[in-house]
Amino acid sequence: MLALLIACKGNVNQQDLIGKWNYISYEYQNKSLNKPYANIALQTPFIVFNIDGSAAIYSSGKVLSKGSYQLDGKIIKYTEVLPDGQKRKIPFLIKELNDKQLIFQTMDAEVKIITAAKERN
Repeated sequence: MLALLIACKGNVNQQDLIGKWNYISYEYQNKSLNKPYANIALQTPFIVFNIDGSAAIYSSGKVLSKGSYQLDGKIIKYTEVLPDGQKRKIPFLIKELNDKQLIFQTMDAEVKIITAAKERN
């Protein structure tokens, strides 16, 4: 129900996004891409959105990326801080969000759609 509301109003409430989201699956929008899929069960990737606007992406028990985020409608404007201090902007489009599931996609040439489940404390 919440996902329908988000789709209609076009905005995401930051409070709904906060927490740890464990990746369940991902796929490439362009099925013709011949790219190998990572083993999610083995790598256990997840993303964490914090109330202070910080975020981090983990895989195989390691931090893959960390930075900050802002919401702009249904777009997560993630700014990754690279090891040398430079910053790289990476936008994600939220396709669906409710209290149990987040479906979002990359917004580059190779669109990847990620489905994640919210971890309960």
